[in-house]
Amino acid sequence: MGQVCAFFGHRFISNISQVQNTLNTLLLDLIKNKGISTFWLGGYGDFDNIAHKTLSLLKKEHPHIQLCLVLAYLPQQKENYQFQKKLYDFIFYPEGLELAPNRFAISQRNRYMAVHCDLVVSYLNNPFGGAYRAVKTALHAKKKIFYLGNLILA
Repeated sequence: MGQVCAFFGHRFISNISQVQNTLNTLLLDLIKNKGISTFWLGGYGDFDNIAHKTLSLLKKEHPHIQLCLVLAYLPQQKENYQFQKKLYDFIFYPEGLELAPNRFAISQRNRYMAVHCDLVVSYLNNPFGGAYRAVKTALHAKKKIFYLGNLILA
């Protein structure tokens, strides 16, 4: 597994096509010039959907890249898990997450991703919410962060 890129972004995005175009350019550079080959996605909201769609298209030209779904909850339905397995190269559930109460599972999963990745691509427009906290965690962990939204943390 090469360097790992994680995605954190707000659930709702109004300018989806603009974000998708910007993300495509950035991801192409990360794949071709920076050697990033593994991409961690949480699977919730517009930003994760845009990232997954963009990466799936890029994977046709760059089959070595891997799309990974990082679960916040253990799968409850076999059919849903089987469907997810078709969309991602691999799926994992971070060790220790089973100890987190359900209401904190997503934030704990995001914390794991922020600490264990090599770099982050973010889409933030406001200074609150889970994506904002995850990017702050990545910033404190001294990860390289690429900002696509209007909010940049320093």
